Amino acid sequence: MTTKVLAELIERTTGLALDRGGVSTALDRFVNERLNTLGIANIEDYVTLAANPTGAEQRKLIDAITVPHTWFYRDPEQLATIAKLLAGAPAGRLAIWVAGCATGEEAYTLAMISRTIGREVSVLATDVNETALESARRGVYSALAVRDVPPLERRWLVPQDTRFSIEASLRPDVTFMRHNLVEPPPQATNRGGWDLVVCRNVLIYFSPQAVARVLERFARSLREGGALVVGASEVVFEPPAGLELVSSGNRLVLRRSMRTPTAAPPTPRTTSKFSLPPPILPVLPTPPVLSAPTIKPPPTTDPNLKLSRESPQAARNDSLVAALTRGHSLFERGEVPAAIAVYAELARSYPAVAEVWLFLGIARYAHGEVDAAANALRSSLCLDPALWPAGFYLARAYERLGRRADAIHQYDLIAVDEQQPLALLSTSAVINELRAFRHDFRNAARRVATERAAPPRRLAK
Repeated sequence: MTTKVLAELIERTTGLALDRGGVSTALDRFVNERLNTLGIANIEDYVTLAANPTGAEQRKLIDAITVPHTWFYRDPEQLATIAKLLAGAPAGRLAIWVAGCATGEEAYTLAMISRTIGREVSVLATDVNETALESARRGVYSALAVRDVPPLERRWLVPQDTRFSIEASLRPDVTFMRHNLVEPPPQATNRGGWDLVVCRNVLIYFSPQAVARVLERFARSLREGGALVVGASEVVFEPPAGLELVSSGNRLVLRRSMRTPTAAPPTPRTTSKFSLPPPILPVLPTPPVLSAPTIKPPPTTDPNLKLSRESPQAARNDSLVAALTRGHSLFERGEVPAAIAVYAELARSYPAVAEVWLFLGIARYAHGEVDAAANALRSSLCLDPALWPAGFYLARAYERLGRRADAIHQYDLIAVDEQQPLALLSTSAVINELRAFRHDFRNAARRVATERAAPPRRLAK
C-alpha cells in the first residue's frame, strides 16, 4: 500500500521515516480504512488530499502514525541527570521545552521533579499529535502510566476510581501546544532561550537527515549554557555547531556553548566526535536455565497443529492470537492483574510458545512481581534466544532484584547481539516501541559500554 509519494509526504511534513519504528504498518492499516471511508480508489488521490497542510486529513494522518506511548518517571537514571541539571541551573524560574510530549506524562514528571528539588519551572510541552495533546490537557492517567511514580511524588496524583488525575496546583507549571519538529522551534519567554530541552525517544522515528536538522533547531533555541537531553537509545554522533557533548552521572548531555556559535561550521575532524573505546566485557555465560513449567505440547483438537518456534502453523492459531490481543488490550488500559491472568492461562495452555512467556513477564514486571517476571522472561529466552525484548526486560528485572552482575550481562548481550527483527503472532504498543529503537538501543549499548580511555568532559558541579 505504501507508495514512494506517500512516504515522501510524511517525511516532508513530519520528519518520520517509514522504515523506523513500525510506522509503515500503522500507516497501511490507516490508509486502507481512509480509502474505504472516503470512497477514494487510488493512493495518489489520497496523497493529494492529505498534502493540504490546512486540511483535516493531514492531521488525521499524522495522528495515526505518531506514537503516543509513554509513562511517568520513565528511565529514572536519566531523570536523575535532568534533576542535576535543573538544580545547577542559574537562579530564577527555569524554562523547559519538552519536545514530542505525547500524552503529557514526561512533562508532568519534570514538573514533579522540579517541585521536589525546589526549582520553579515553566514547562512547554509540544507534540504534533492533536489527539495525544487533548489527552495531555485532561491530565487523567491509567494505573499503568503511573506505575513507576515514587511514593513521595504520588501526592501530585489524585485517585479517580481506577485512574489518576494531576493535582490542580501542579497543572499551571505545564502548558501544552501543538508543534511540528520540522518547523521553527517555539521561543522561551525569558533568558534568551530554553534552559533545558528534553526530547526523549522521539528522534528514533526520524531519518538521520531529519535528526540533524532537528538538532540544529534545538541548538539555536537554547540559551548559552542550556542543555539538551535526548533518549538513552538516541546516540548523537555529530553534535551540531554550538552544542558539545558532556557527561553528567552516567548519562550524556548536549550543552550549548557559552559563546554564541558563528555562522561558519567548525573545522571537520578526522576522528569521531564521540569516541568511546570498548571496555572489557565479562565472559558471556550460557543462557539461564528454564525455571518455568516443563515444556509439553499444547492441548489441541487439531492433530496437524504443532506450536513451536519453527512451526508456521502457530501463526494460524486464531484462538491464541485472539487471547494475546485481549491480554494486550487489558495491559495497555492499565488493567494489569487482568492481563496477567490472561497471559498466565495462555502459559498453561501453550507452554512452548515464547511469545506467551514474554508478555507474561512484561506484565508481571509492570505489576511489581519481579521474581515471577524474571522466571517468565528466562522461559521466553530459553524457548527463543532471539527474542531480545525478553532480554531487555530481564535486565531491568535483575536491576530491581539487586542482581547487578546478571543485569550487566543481559545488557552486554543486547550490545553484542545482532538482534533479529521480531516475528510475533500479535501486536502490542510496548513491543512496537522496543522494535522502534532496536538498532539504536543496541548501538547505544555498544558505545556506552565501550567508554573507558577517553570519557567526555564532565559537567562542573
